[in-house]
Amino acid sequence: MSLYDQIGVARIRQAITAFYRRAEQDGIIGHFFFEKDVDAIIEKQISFASNMLGGPKIYAGEPLAPVHAPLGIRPPHFGRRQVLMRDVLEEMNLEPELAKQWLELEEALRPVIFSGRRPAPR
Repeated sequence: MSLYDQIGVARIRQAITAFYRRAEQDGIIGHFFFEKDVDAIIEKQISFASNMLGGPKIYAGEPLAPVHAPLGIRPPHFGRRQVLMRDVLEEMNLEPELAKQWLELEEALRPVIFSGRRPAPR
């Protein structure tokens, strides 16, 4: 059974929504969401997470590397993201093994997010 099936779409939606609401207010990574349509980001990330967790292949967003390259995301930003997501999953009382597997899948995206590209000139 996939993580998607074990967690369920309602809990995935809850986790992603809670994470992005927290992230946009965070002092370390909140600036990435300034003047962004966070509701649209949430919807894209729900479909991305659903796909990543073994659910339907409904993600229709851009590839991760080119989307993240111009943002100037550094390892501490990604680390903070992981801390916030872990906190959300814990607060939701997601089973520890499911949370661990979810976070491992996200951690596997680290090389894609840091594909060696430099931020675009502003």
